[in-house]
Amino acid sequence: MHNLLQNSKVLVFDLDGTLYDGTEHYDYYAKLLAKEISEENRVSFENDYKKIKNLDHALTIGKVYDSKRDLIVTLDPITMRPIQVHTWEGQLLSKDELEENYFDKINFELPFIPVGDGWWLPLVTSYHYGARDVYHCYDKTKEFMATEDFIIPSIKGLKEGLNNVKNTKKLVLLTNSDRADVTRLLELIGLTQVFHLEITDGKKPLETEKHLKSIMEKYSVLPHEIVSIGDNFINEISPALKLGMHGIYITNEPFQIISDTLLVVKKLEEVF
Repeated sequence: MHNLLQNSKVLVFDLDGTLYDGTEHYDYYAKLLAKEISEENRVSFENDYKKIKNLDHALTIGKVYDSKRDLIVTLDPITMRPIQVHTWEGQLLSKDELEENYFDKINFELPFIPVGDGWWLPLVTSYHYGARDVYHCYDKTKEFMATEDFIIPSIKGLKEGLNNVKNTKKLVLLTNSDRADVTRLLELIGLTQVFHLEITDGKKPLETEKHLKSIMEKYSVLPHEIVSIGDNFINEISPALKLGMHGIYITNEPFQIISDTLLVVKKLEEVF
């Protein structure tokens, strides 16, 4: 186990993209979203989504999409303030245009869409091509993930690692997924009855700080004794770092280390 975890008392985990691996469900979601787009734009949607997955596009995880202006906003990873704005095609707007339109005006509610993890990449791409009211596509994807056709990719050593530390550390699950979905997924990956506390429908990132403060009070620990672990920097990592907690960020994309309280890994199995 990594030293960052050994010195902690509470570990707070995200669920989707953190406690299980793989991208097949994102691609399935993208295929459903393609059907919500006009036929003449579907090829462009598919091509753009492919570019985004290959990191050959202005849209990447960690940015915010302005669905009203069709622009992509880059945020400072700690302050969450806008520092750059690009068009969908990749043109960088001027500093004057940035300050005029976005200075201290970014939030995480529509028309702004925070691109926190792989779920948001196909969704934002579909928004660019005119799709709206597509939550049923997400529901259908979750239904697919509950079938025998979907094999959920497990993380090597995770179950054993969590069971080894659950008697000495408090394990918390903090997820935006609903209770039924969480129960099903935990059964699939063999992590039922592992967590001391399960917080569902978490409304991250809007309520992340509130949940983290509540966890700190519940277990009577100091901020530096908590580690927040997830693949969504906006949802899980930035709020924790702002509170003085530690973070483990899971990403396959290039990422500059911004703090000695942050560990960046490609897979959670690097930690356990």
